[in-house]
Amino acid sequence: MLKAVFAASCACILVDLASMNTIAAESVPPELVGSWRAEDIGGEGVIDDFDTVLEIREDGTYGGMAGCNNFTGIFTLSGRMIIFGPTAAARKMCEPTIMEQEQRFLDALRGRLSWKVGGTSLTLASPGGTPRMRLTSADPAVAGGAEVTLRVPGAGSVDRQTIRYDCGGEGVEAEYVNAGPVSLVAFSFGGDYIVASGIISGSGARYAGGRYIWWTEGEEATLFDVTKGEGDPGVVCARKQ
Repeated sequence: MLKAVFAASCACILVDLASMNTIAAESVPPELVGSWRAEDIGGEGVIDDFDTVLEIREDGTYGGMAGCNNFTGIFTLSGRMIIFGPTAAARKMCEPTIMEQEQRFLDALRGRLSWKVGGTSLTLASPGGTPRMRLTSADPAVAGGAEVTLRVPGAGSVDRQTIRYDCGGEGVEAEYVNAGPVSLVAFSFGGDYIVASGIISGSGARYAGGRYIWWTEGEEATLFDVTKGEGDPGVVCARKQ
């Protein structure tokens, strides 16, 4: 009989997987079903080039790879709220940093959470609205995108720099690209993928793309949504060390 370890807490509790009844969630929204890769957990980011994946299935079960161990469980839905039931996971030890991320991931799935899908992003938040985890689709058919290559006449080289920010509790990785007279910044926020081009600014560096303005000064950046009018205070993003 297959046994696993309940890894949602530090205590190791054996769970008999054969005794877990599969209860189909009622009308699981199609946009919620799929594989989701963690991009930010609790505003602390995730380990680069290391996948932590949550799979949400239409039969009311969930699972995936927490970092070091595979896991599985049953979830319930009530509108835009989701509860992930007790998690059964394998008992394998990895490097401390990976185990720490795995524990943060499992802790983020605890309790009653709100969910929001925007484009290829899934955000899980506490009932009060504080983001617990931000994930992006790991399904190739959904996550796939077009690659764009630009040739900038007169540019001798390309300088790329990625900076991490905490934007109101949501982790953001902004990639700055400078090639001759061209300056760009690209990042994802709130389910939107934003590419903005540098424009004239009296202070700091200012970028505009679509309905967004990204303005950096010192160790901070502010994201403005121009559709909200001149009174929009913007979202302040603090640079992570």
